[in-house]
Amino acid sequence: MNESAKRVARFGLLTALTLVLGLIDRAIPLSALLGGAIPGIRLGLANTVLLYAVYLMDWKRCVLLMLTKVLLSGFLFGSLTAILYSLAGGVLSLLVMLSVRRKPAVGALAAAVLALAADILLLSQNPRPSGQRLWAVLLIAAAFAASTVTFILIRKKRLHGVVGTSLLGAVAHNVGQILMACAVLNAPKLLITYLPFLVGIGAAVGCLTGIVTERVLKALGTHPDSERIG
Repeated sequence: MNESAKRVARFGLLTALTLVLGLIDRAIPLSALLGGAIPGIRLGLANTVLLYAVYLMDWKRCVLLMLTKVLLSGFLFGSLTAILYSLAGGVLSLLVMLSVRRKPAVGALAAAVLALAADILLLSQNPRPSGQRLWAVLLIAAAFAASTVTFILIRKKRLHGVVGTSLLGAVAHNVGQILMACAVLNAPKLLITYLPFLVGIGAAVGCLTGIVTERVLKALGTHPDSERIG
């Protein structure tokens, strides 16, 4: 098989994998497990494939993979509105991940700062949270702690930078979706009422997907800083 055929086959495999993981993601009732406090929240399993591509493919194929994922997922499982939200999140997330992939400690630090800011904003709105809001505050605090530990481990060279890149990419994805929702629904107050939750959740989920992707890269024997494939 020549190199061109290998690239097409590889791209098709990654596209299929994003769709399968996206379908599994939709089947996991994460919002229900959180008591319905954050509707529409997902683990973002399909983003592990895009994160893999960020480290091992050139930016043009990363963009093409992201667009293919958004369009096919939207037409198969969602709607036009879902495509708009996913596209906004995907574009911002990919731009951020491509920007910080060579300085992943910056991504981890930025995710920690954003998670801390989200928790402070939630506590300023309700200094004594209870019920679902309390669980959200605790989860965001855990995301802040995970981001901070990731930053320290990357700086000490005890952890590769994939997790740091994933952290900020996941946060950026949620920010992009909220910005699109504000534009579509003409509801700028979502930036205050909803965004803090998604920033914290994004950091928590980004840590998970980053760990999964790093495990995959290690299992394949491919160092994140090695030469990218076509």
